[in-house]
Amino acid sequence: MRVDDFCDYDNSFPDEFYACLPRECPDCGAPMEMSEALTQLHCSNPKCPSKVVQRMVAMAADLGVKDLGEARATKLVSEFGLDNPLLLFSYEPDKDGVPEGMSFDVANGIVSQLNAKRRMTLAEYVKLAHLPFIQTSSQALFGGYDTLDEAYAALEEGGLGYVCRKLDISADSDVSVRAARVYETLKMFKSDLYQCIDFVEIIKMHSAEMVHLTAVCSDEVGFPFKTKADFYATVNNLYQNLHVEFLGALTRNCDYLVWAGADGSPARLTNKVKKARAYNEKYEEHKASGTLKEGEHEIKIVSAKQFLYILEQLVK
Repeated sequence: MRVDDFCDYDNSFPDEFYACLPRECPDCGAPMEMSEALTQLHCSNPKCPSKVVQRMVAMAADLGVKDLGEARATKLVSEFGLDNPLLLFSYEPDKDGVPEGMSFDVANGIVSQLNAKRRMTLAEYVKLAHLPFIQTSSQALFGGYDTLDEAYAALEEGGLGYVCRKLDISADSDVSVRAARVYETLKMFKSDLYQCIDFVEIIKMHSAEMVHLTAVCSDEVGFPFKTKADFYATVNNLYQNLHVEFLGALTRNCDYLVWAGADGSPARLTNKVKKARAYNEKYEEHKASGTLKEGEHEIKIVSAKQFLYILEQLVK
């Protein structure tokens, strides 16, 4: 609901309340909107500079790119007029210049980190864009494709019903509002995704040569990685014919749990580790009794270093 409309037609609050509500976004001048629960105000412009900055910072955090916080992202967005955070992959400091107040070394360092992390699946690319309503839907909608052309052809041919099927949403329920938002967002930001697709390397997941694994990381993965983001990026830039899908939660379908304590190193015993061990106990019980279910398997618990060795053996 536009704040203007709310203030003009609602009379539930004192006049002072309506007077203090901002009608326009201070960053881009677009009309402000209010949530249905009247608890949040936000700019109606999907490409408001402040939203682009927030998405760029979130993208950098996902990739483990250091030295790109809100202040520097704001400089990049305002200096170069960016309305798409994925354009960061096209940034060349020596050709494009450096924003005022940012050194060349810092800018070049950011680009160097990005260059090491350009390889990703199509679903990861879409998720990385941090589009509204898409974060948890990117794998379901784009995981079955290797090109944007294929994915958008299926989306546009199937329409809202396609989104409902992919996200397992009942088309005749109130929840279908979510599907509509997802569909409209993907149409709105289609040009953004196409604009930057050539600046990254999309892994062709659906080829006979590709080795695909699923893994979950505990809070510490082990030497030599300080953060999970560094580990993610390193793993998926090692081999052209291998990709590891890192899941946020542990399920029975996971192949590996990466945990620093797997090799005996001191590490916190997390719930993910406990859950994996419980799954493995059930697996051993079912195996011994001959009651294994289809697809049931052991979740191997390994450290980062052990995992890298396993990957090396797989691609030999």
